[in-house]
Amino acid sequence: MRRIFHFFLLVATWPWTGAAVFANGYQMTAEEVAPGVYAVITPTRELPNPLNRGWNSNSAFVVTREGVLLIDSGSSQAIGESLRSVIAGVTTEPVRWIVNTHSHGDHWLGNAAFADSVETIYATAVVSRTIGSEWRTWVDRFNEMTGGATGESRLLAPSTNVDSRTTLELGGREVVLFPSRDSHSPGDLIVWLPHERVLAAGDVVYSDRMPSTFDANVSNWIGMLDELVELDPAVVVPGHGVVTDIDGLRRLRELLAALWDAVAARYEEGMTDFEMVPHVVKDLSRFDAHFPGLQDKIARDLSYVYLQVEEASF
Repeated sequence: MRRIFHFFLLVATWPWTGAAVFANGYQMTAEEVAPGVYAVITPTRELPNPLNRGWNSNSAFVVTREGVLLIDSGSSQAIGESLRSVIAGVTTEPVRWIVNTHSHGDHWLGNAAFADSVETIYATAVVSRTIGSEWRTWVDRFNEMTGGATGESRLLAPSTNVDSRTTLELGGREVVLFPSRDSHSPGDLIVWLPHERVLAAGDVVYSDRMPSTFDANVSNWIGMLDELVELDPAVVVPGHGVVTDIDGLRRLRELLAALWDAVAARYEEGMTDFEMVPHVVKDLSRFDAHFPGLQDKIARDLSYVYLQVEEASF
């Protein structure tokens, strides 16, 4: 009961900047972060569960004179339908294009809510293949995690692969898509709006939650964050966490570099991955305030980072 009260208190006091839409049990608000560019930010920082009904990832959308570009569609078709409602509160233009930033189901299972209007869904080839082969697993997993709250979701797979830096002109907007070199997970795709200086990075950026590294290439991720800093974005919409800016990129880069260095140092001391967990947690304790969940994520994911450090040592 205390957790339920906390969640509704959080929703009630969240600093919404637009009109809230309540649909399918989700209260969403479109926050305008640049002219015609909106972020839809979840208030939860947890994995999908019965309390948040599976809505644990962020989305963004761009209104153009010929339609809407949606970046990530959520953890279920029901969440996608709620996103559709919040977009309709901003514009009568239909969603014509979708970018699925990566293969984790909380960012693309909502695609089918836009089946009647979407013309192109962009993703990298590896993400397209993964979505096609794993969608049923993600539907079942989220229903198990949420007590059935996410419900059934039909598959609407990506239609166009983007495997190199690509500049699109969508309804008069310049949109740049480029792969992240598998930073957070294989096939991550980043969206850059150069004229608005808005970066929609998917899970390549977490702003106030410890990132998941179980599917990551951490050294590539560190290098990619350096490249994103060089873009000098005014606004960064993360896959998880509040809207941030270039300082958020630098802070995440510092965290991941410290994680790599801490694991490498303990590896050189001859520790196994299991043995080094409490030491790495202590080494990174200065990041606790900015990245809640750090201890749990390190305990869960450290073995994957360990293997990468081991490989780099040869």
